Amino acid sequence: MARGGINKALVSNARETLISRGENPSIDAIRVELGNTGSKSTIHRYLREIEEEASARLDDETLLSQPIKELVGRLASVLRQEAQSLVEEHQTKHQNQVRSLTDRLQELENSLANTNNTLEAKERELKVVLSDLDASKASEETLKANASKANQANEKLQVLLAEKQAQNESLEEKHRHNREAMEHYRQSVKDQREQDQRKHEHQVQQLQAEIRALNQTLSVKQGDITQLNKDNGRLVAELGATQKTLAKIEDEQRKLTTNLDLKTEETDSLQTQLSELKDQSEEIDKLKKLNEELLAWKAEALVSIGKLETEISIKTDMMNRLLAEKSKTPEASE
Repeated sequence: MARGGINKALVSNARETLISRGENPSIDAIRVELGNTGSKSTIHRYLREIEEEASARLDDETLLSQPIKELVGRLASVLRQEAQSLVEEHQTKHQNQVRSLTDRLQELENSLANTNNTLEAKERELKVVLSDLDASKASEETLKANASKANQANEKLQVLLAEKQAQNESLEEKHRHNREAMEHYRQSVKDQREQDQRKHEHQVQQLQAEIRALNQTLSVKQGDITQLNKDNGRLVAELGATQKTLAKIEDEQRKLTTNLDLKTEETDSLQTQLSELKDQSEEIDKLKKLNEELLAWKAEALVSIGKLETEISIKTDMMNRLLAEKSKTPEASE
């Protein structure tokens, strides 16, 4: 329910007053116009009902006159034509803009692709330059290290050079002493060579004398060789006879070998038989052992039987005595 006497008519009057003044008939404005009375929900409900009634009146064509209807129709037709022309114009502009934007977009994409390609090429060049720079830095560091090593090596070489100079001076001194020693050695070698030459001449004379003696010995040896050749001929003849004899001996040896093979086969057969006999002998030994065991067992059995027979005889005698005593006992009782 509305509070403070607020009703639909008051709200409608306040709304029309605000519209006539050119103000927006909002809920707050109407409430102020009503003297800040009534709840906003009530004012909102009345406003909604009033606007629905006004809309229903405007939509009802029966409330409009014929000229107004024709005017509204013409206005609607003109508005539709203008709207259609505006729509077509805007569509044409839009299509042109779309084509322009598409072309521009394609140009931008091509430019972007070219830019990307250029950027990639620049990046590759940059990588190459950076790689070369790193290589240059590494080479520079290597050169610095090599220069440092070279300086150290130079210092060492300077020290070695000083040492070598001292060694050269020492070697020159030694070389001078060596030259003097060499001169002395050459003189001593010359003297030694002269002595060796004299010794050689003496040895040659001795060798010539020995050669003459050897020639004499050689003539004697040649006579001996002639005799040896004769002896060799005789030995060759004897060797031929010996070879014939050896051939006969080899034939006999082959025969003996054949006989030996036969004897070997017989020996193998005899060994086989001997092995069988050994097996039989082992079995006989086993049988002998068993026989001995049986004889021992038999002897033990005979002894046991003798003992049993003795015990049986003793027990039989005892039984006979007991029976005799038993038979005598009734007679005594009678």
